[in-house]
Amino acid sequence: MMEPYVLFISLSVILFPSSPIVSSVSHSHFFFTTITNDINYYYPTYYSTRSIDDITLYWYDSNNKVIERRVPWFRRANSTLLDASINEFNIQQHMQSFLQMLKWGLNDTEGFHILQLLDGCVLYDNGTFDTLYRYHYDGKPFLSFNMKEANWTAEDPKAQNLTYILNVNENKTKEIRNILFNKCVPHIHELLSLGNCTFNRREPPVVMVTQMLITNSTYQLNCRAYGHYPKTISMTWYKNGEPMSESLIERVTLPLPDITYLTWLLLNITLKQDDVYTCSVTHSSLTSPLIAIWRLSGESSEVSRGMSNGGVIALCMGISLLVVLTVFGAVSIAKSRRQ
Repeated sequence: MMEPYVLFISLSVILFPSSPIVSSVSHSHFFFTTITNDINYYYPTYYSTRSIDDITLYWYDSNNKVIERRVPWFRRANSTLLDASINEFNIQQHMQSFLQMLKWGLNDTEGFHILQLLDGCVLYDNGTFDTLYRYHYDGKPFLSFNMKEANWTAEDPKAQNLTYILNVNENKTKEIRNILFNKCVPHIHELLSLGNCTFNRREPPVVMVTQMLITNSTYQLNCRAYGHYPKTISMTWYKNGEPMSESLIERVTLPLPDITYLTWLLLNITLKQDDVYTCSVTHSSLTSPLIAIWRLSGESSEVSRGMSNGGVIALCMGISLLVVLTVFGAVSIAKSRRQ
């Protein structure tokens, strides 16, 4: 059986599969909050993060009780990190009370339980946006806020009675809708402005093809593009000069700690002696595509990246010191983070 703290961390990755899909022409802004009833002095029982796109702005947990900035340019207007940490502590108390109420109301007083909240919005290139305010309980959809109707909706039959209670106060539900509607998108614009050095930079990828023998005649080819920014990248496999079907290719993109991305294309092939496989990579940082070639001999051409990103990071940190910052404030979880 999976240990509680392992479940606690891993669910942060797989929790919200039905969340809006963030496309290459959109920006997302989310708060992600997790609390458990597992009392372990090494692993936190509560943590909270805030992100724009795939970039984590801060981290707070119940062990340290202090907000830790993850990018140098992030600030909260008219408040110190201590003020922000106190605000997160108050949200932690609220989430603890909510989890206790759920356990009591659902008669789940025994065993390990986890409550998670994702709230925020996605802004699309055409100016439209979607909002999200959703709870998961023990890893399953439980309760969500309906923006159009300004009320709570049960995503699990067990949450039905709770929605009756929450929807009684119409002023409160309208207040939550107004906060999500009026605050989230302006915060995206503010954060994009504050982090313009990060978001407007161009980092070229390093491209490499590797192989793994699966059977005597079958190989798995992996074309990797390391360290590119922005996220959007075009990668195509060619066999003897002809593009290969997307149905044969597995494509994955992951964020890296230095605020760049790793993208790879996996391809399973049965080789013939004269076959030549080519991976072509196009990115906004490049003036022409990068090409990596693989043959039966296993020889591949490696394409090295151009500039180091050290100068860009140093410039961003310097400019960020000159920026006057404006962002958020307090009252319910939504209100305290957005007002």
